[in-house]
Amino acid sequence: MMTKNLLFVFLGFTIAGLPGCSKPAKERAPLLARLQMEDSIRVNYEGILDLMDIDPTRNRILLHDPQRGVILLTDFSGTHLETMEKRGDSRDSYGSFPWTPAKFLENGHFFLIGVKGYQEFEPNGRLMRAVPFASKEIPSFSGRAAADNPVARLGSEYIIRGITAWGEFTKAEPAYYDNFQLLARINPKLGTVERFLHLAQESLFKNGRAYDVTEMMPSFALHGDTLYVTVGTDPNLYIYRMNTDVEPITTRKMEHTSFNPGQGKAPAEADVKAIAVDWSAGRTRSLTLMDTLLLACYHPGFDPVDRERYLNLDRDYSEFMAEMEAKYPNRLLVMNLEGKRLADIAIPPQLDYRQLLYKDGKLWFLSRFNKDREEDFVQLYKVRLHLEN
Repeated sequence: MMTKNLLFVFLGFTIAGLPGCSKPAKERAPLLARLQMEDSIRVNYEGILDLMDIDPTRNRILLHDPQRGVILLTDFSGTHLETMEKRGDSRDSYGSFPWTPAKFLENGHFFLIGVKGYQEFEPNGRLMRAVPFASKEIPSFSGRAAADNPVARLGSEYIIRGITAWGEFTKAEPAYYDNFQLLARINPKLGTVERFLHLAQESLFKNGRAYDVTEMMPSFALHGDTLYVTVGTDPNLYIYRMNTDVEPITTRKMEHTSFNPGQGKAPAEADVKAIAVDWSAGRTRSLTLMDTLLLACYHPGFDPVDRERYLNLDRDYSEFMAEMEAKYPNRLLVMNLEGKRLADIAIPPQLDYRQLLYKDGKLWFLSRFNKDREEDFVQLYKVRLHLEN
């Protein structure tokens, strides 16, 4: 149920004098940044749930159980309104997994995009519209955590993450990175899908090292026709103009308080038949527009000493990772629309930094999965970001 007026204010600090600020303090008015918890909603559920979308005007929430293929519709009291099984081969299913989170439409329906194309559903789960892809050659996009995948509308098209892990080249070959594409355009009227946006020449991944696709997952946000893109462990922010062709505007190195990118491997040492995860690497996990602010949720990664400890672990893995989690909290980088840093604060451990939505002037976070004990509920937190002089 909704809990109001929670006295849960997180530490903020001024940006003057912080590492990464290139201008003297006198050129910038100091900002105090803090996150204030305003409300929370508890949803009882036995299993894992991801946050897909929120409709504040109708008090509706869409969640997804990635293990069972269930889409759950609740109200703001946490009451289950519809439990919709959508995995499978039936006409009203999304297949094995969706490419995008389900998103509310203005009429109260919701849509999602997956291997079956564009699908629109009534709130009770009844399929109202389906536009299959016109081509039989449908990309095999990587990443099954669809609730974490960004999606944005541009005119009559939707932009989604368009990563494929396997192709003509291996991660040990420079051609893999020359041909790597980050995003895809979906036209729900024509049933077309088109991958686009290669790695920029300034990309970390053009350094001759071999990287796993898990370190190359893009996040993006769209403001008008301006596209903001980050790519996993790459510390840069790439800004483009979305015209007929994608036009680069600028590349900025993000001013993190601390960020330790993945180091990759020498191509000769890379296992080209396996996909691994380097948990020591810093990476951006989500990019969100909040009016005229750009918010990047990121993990800073381990410093060189701790990275070496991670690579040559001589103790219990769980204990070591618990130590690292406390030492390197997830962070929120607040930027203006030019990509300049305004503030950088730690994200409280209760909040899942992958599950961030901005709706009607408020930020919504999902609670983090409790690895220490099994819980039969998830919590949604309504949070206000304060930026003060």
